[in-house]
Amino acid sequence: MESYDADGDPRRSPPITVVEVSEPDVSVIRTLVDVDLATFSESSFSDFALASLVRNGRVFLLQHGTSTIGTCITMRCWERPSEAMVLSMGIKPGWRGQGLGQTFLVAVLARLRQRGLRSACLYVGADNRRALQLYQDCGFETVEIGSDLQGSTMVLMRAQLGEPELISLD
Repeated sequence: MESYDADGDPRRSPPITVVEVSEPDVSVIRTLVDVDLATFSESSFSDFALASLVRNGRVFLLQHGTSTIGTCITMRCWERPSEAMVLSMGIKPGWRGQGLGQTFLVAVLARLRQRGLRSACLYVGADNRRALQLYQDCGFETVEIGSDLQGSTMVLMRAQLGEPELISLD
């Protein structure tokens, strides 16, 4: 994305970055709620649940300069401690369709691998073709197809993250 200053000279847009959040604060919780509501038809989490997920899970923000344009919430699995579950991921309207979802998810998976996790899984609605394609493009494969409590068909997908990267102390 390129913009121009008052003289018509090209300006660089602020960079797209991925930030990991470890401490809940009101602005982060509001951002998580806003992106969640823009992505899904109803809120997935209460403020209390989001604060707990920020503190005990891993929450990532996709930022354009200082503006948050996407969120991803992950939690380590109990049955498979070397696996993280992607609980929610969304990109704000107006930013979708530009490949940012793939860029964001690849960065999140790399961060999880750096933390020693070997796989990631997620559930997605079987009728959500765009999300299914995104997850497949990022290395997720279908593991199981089932139903949620409302009877909707859900797909469980898993991606292998490989060995954690060794970080040099030099």
